[in-house]
Amino acid sequence: MLIDRPNPTQLVLQIAANNQDGTAKTELRTARVKVYHVVSGAPVDLLDWTDMTQVGTSNIWQYVWEPSALPVGQYSIQYALLDMAYANFSGLEDLTIQDFAAQTDVELLKKVARGRWKIDDVLNRMIFYDDDGLAPLLVFDLKDINGLPSSVNVFERVPAP
Repeated sequence: MLIDRPNPTQLVLQIAANNQDGTAKTELRTARVKVYHVVSGAPVDLLDWTDMTQVGTSNIWQYVWEPSALPVGQYSIQYALLDMAYANFSGLEDLTIQDFAAQTDVELLKKVARGRWKIDDVLNRMIFYDDDGLAPLLVFDLKDINGLPSSVNVFERVPAP
């Protein structure tokens, strides 16, 4: 089971279907997936059996899931495939949900660390730009030791309103 997160609110549950010899299996009758976790020894379904769709004519089958809430933790993904000869294939994979907010914060930190920034000495502001180098990502008012606007001898930066 391959998992991708195009954005923090959704998970793309994805599987590559292959024949026993490793070649791509591009025709299936059904491909289904479910997600659950175990609470006090009993499985609790978070996503009941749901049909997956084929990606083009490839051997990739996927389902884009937008859970209303999925706390950080350990979950299980179960999938079931039925091929054209009515042979069943099933499997179980672990799913670890990490803190999406923390991941978003890390991405922001990376942008700030590697991106363009500028001190505007007219407005007494420090501007951090997005990856395009043009769109402001973060803006701070700069102050001297007395709390007065300044672009020299900066003592403090304050998020701009």
